[in-house]
Amino acid sequence: MRAASMLVPIGCLMLSACGGGPADVAAKACTAEVATRMAGKTYEVNPKDFAANAQSESADTFLLKAPVTFDKGLSTEYKQTCQCRARVDKSGAAVLFMQFDWDNPAVKQ
Repeated sequence: MRAASMLVPIGCLMLSACGGGPADVAAKACTAEVATRMAGKTYEVNPKDFAANAQSESADTFLLKAPVTFDKGLSTEYKQTCQCRARVDKSGAAVLFMQFDWDNPAVKQ
């Protein structure tokens, strides 16, 4: 009985150590959606950037943003910001919306 009662706290610690919060689940779904949409293109996106910029819109919906670098290291390299809205539930996360915004400093001048 004592061993069984220790499983719950240990399981919770393991889950939190792995970063298994809802924002992290949403970040992974957004990263997977970027991969689907950018199939065949060279790009780089970090799921940790999505998770770090996650904003809760409601109890189960998050708006996440992350920079995406295309053609990294080439003369044609450029960046965009990806906005992703995802809903998280017990079965995982589903992407509801995704948008890529140009990062063009010349336009801001």
